[in-house]
Amino acid sequence: MNDMLMFCSLFLISCGMITLFMLYHIYGGVHDSLGSANIGSVYNFRYQQPVTGDYERYLAKVVNVRKLSQSEISRLNWTSDYRAYDKEFKRTPTLVTCLMGNGDYRQFYAERSDMCKRPLVAGLLFKAGVAHLF
Repeated sequence: MNDMLMFCSLFLISCGMITLFMLYHIYGGVHDSLGSANIGSVYNFRYQQPVTGDYERYLAKVVNVRKLSQSEISRLNWTSDYRAYDKEFKRTPTLVTCLMGNGDYRQFYAERSDMCKRPLVAGLLFKAGVAHLF
């Protein structure tokens, strides 16, 4: 009986340690910048919404990084209907396209992100198809 109790407690402690390790490496990780993101890497970052100024946290896989020239930014400002009448909206030079956990694609201006980390285990979530759970 004593051996069974010891085995169960060791098993629960090891499961807890593995869970904490996984959570740390999904939500923690190596500090990085979305502006210098590597295509195919998964990043956990906070993004400032330009309308409200609120921050939202995202876990996303980078599929494209595009550096915009000043002439491209000016052309986008002239031709795009997105936030055309918002005088406070400013486009920045680094546009990052990401694959979200639910399969949608979103674009982010890298200069509006902060607290960016490259989780070590999060790439496995995208490969396994369960990234939408986090």
